[in-house]
Amino acid sequence: MNPSMEQLEAFVAAAAQGSFSGAARALGKAQSAVSTQISNLEIDLGVELFDRTGRNPVLTAAACCPRRG
Repeated sequence: MNPSMEQLEAFVAAAAQGSFSGAARALGKAQSAVSTQISNLEIDLGVELFDRTGRNPVLTAAACCPRRG
């Protein structure tokens, strides 16, 4: 499945803000909606984009350095 614009916006906002709640505030959405959009994006792409083990999500290598080709 192709990522939606909302999923991509949520990903970019979360990466820029450093948290899903910050992304939600920036986008004017609920935190749960942002989290769901990013989770669905990860499922669609088949990769984990954020490491969620700490307090704030951290971009994974797959999110920072996607392979080409």
